[in-house]
Amino acid sequence: MYTCYLSASLNDCGQRYKKAFYLCRMIDFHSALQKISACAVHVGTRDVPLEQACGRILAQDIVTQQDMPPFNKSAMDGYACRREDIRRGLRPVEIIPAGKLPELEITEGTCSKIMTGAILPQGADTVLKIEDTTEKDGIVYASENASLSDNICYKGEDQKKGDCILKSGIRIKPQHIAIIASCGMTRVTVSEKIRTGILSTGSELAEPGSCDPGGMLPPGKIYNSNAMQLYTLVKTMGAEPAYYGIASDTPEHTFALLSAAITENQVILLSGGVSEGDFDFVPEVIRQLGFRIVFDRVAVQPGKPTTFAVSENGRQFLFGLPGNPVSSFVQCLLLVRPFLTAMQGAADDALTIELTIAQDFKRKNTSRTAHIPVKLSSDGTCIPVPYHGSAHISAYAGADALARIPAGVAEVKKGEKVTVIFINQ
Repeated sequence: MYTCYLSASLNDCGQRYKKAFYLCRMIDFHSALQKISACAVHVGTRDVPLEQACGRILAQDIVTQQDMPPFNKSAMDGYACRREDIRRGLRPVEIIPAGKLPELEITEGTCSKIMTGAILPQGADTVLKIEDTTEKDGIVYASENASLSDNICYKGEDQKKGDCILKSGIRIKPQHIAIIASCGMTRVTVSEKIRTGILSTGSELAEPGSCDPGGMLPPGKIYNSNAMQLYTLVKTMGAEPAYYGIASDTPEHTFALLSAAITENQVILLSGGVSEGDFDFVPEVIRQLGFRIVFDRVAVQPGKPTTFAVSENGRQFLFGLPGNPVSSFVQCLLLVRPFLTAMQGAADDALTIELTIAQDFKRKNTSRTAHIPVKLSSDGTCIPVPYHGSAHISAYAGADALARIPAGVAEVKKGEKVTVIFINQ
């Protein structure tokens, strides 16, 4: 199929077709989300060592095989005794370090010196904190203001045998690793990483490091920032990225690089070449490669010229992201992340909350849903970051989140609530 590509067909009818194609394809942001979610196919699973599982999507329920804690244990360093004996002198009968089985039962007037985490001896129903005691002539006395808490972690109080403590579909974090390890497990089932090809388009692009040692670019050139941005972003989303380089502004070169990426990956992210300029060949090349375009414009700002396409067999997917770095970054977070997460059998785990905006925000064009960079304040409000448009990626160096401004809304006043999507998770 790939060898039958004819650039002449693009030259003859591409521009005429594009004008007709772009008349009625823009959809609203939430419709775009629904469409990509409907296309997601679940990837397989694999068992991995626990130390390699962080950041992956859990593909099994974690069920406890025993009560936790598995025995009554001391929550403090102190003296295990009977509560009714606290106000009298106590005679120590043994020392119980963590990991040692108690040998003697606690009886009237006796106690055992016990360490944090050690098994509570028979007969004891409380632990006097060591700082609440004094010892004289071999007898332990409780201070007058001694805490009367029992200071015991009871068997099964954290979870019971058979409890499901982690559900399939969560992204594994370090605290989850500890929970899984506490069940005695050394391996865990996770979703496969998604092979994701990344390429950029544009003859104006130069790779970082490709110019003179001083980093000075020839006139008309800019450094390719999108490729590494997308590469590192999707790694945090459970993908295994591969970079295919820069396609110059010719249909032949775009076709060649896309062909290679499609051959080796399940998802392809392409930045640039998806708007309506004379050198934007990507929509036609996508079709030549056997993909059906689901949508190619979204009523969202930034990122209107975002394309999503599906292969004929419904098993491969292509996102055409705008060339401006902010647009590419935002749409990767808002559309690519939930799609990759759905393919791994999980719901989008982006933290989204309602926050009060700390200053007025105004805009002129209200036809699209906007996402503006904001910084979080110590008082729990958010403040818009100075932002000059979709090429101003440095504005995001100080941003914590995106504030969503619905279509039709021209102004948000100080003190009003906005939906905030965290970008630093």
